[in-house]
Amino acid sequence: MLTTVLLALVAGFFIGNGLPYFMLGSTGRTNPTPFGQSATVNVVVGWVAFVIAAISWRYAQVSGHPLPGYAAAAVGLLAVGLIHARNWHNNPWRNRTLFHRRDQS
Repeated sequence: MLTTVLLALVAGFFIGNGLPYFMLGSTGRTNPTPFGQSATVNVVVGWVAFVIAAISWRYAQVSGHPLPGYAAAAVGLLAVGLIHARNWHNNPWRNRTLFHRRDQS
């Protein structure tokens, strides 16, 4: 059951984390990522988060423990939503990326 709860929590977290990136990227807008700012990067980041969520959900075996599994997924979704609500309005990446830094002239 612990595996179900942990993997369902991961699935809920990643589906909630991938949604804003994928939706904004799909509409041609950007959301800050550590990999750069472009609509294409946002779509890819969102898609990767969806894939991680799907794989986690697949191996969570929620059918064996449905109540703890669905509850853990809901908690993961709520957690990432609260994190985004608190942090993203201030652009936490401050226009930095992992692969290159912009000049601070």
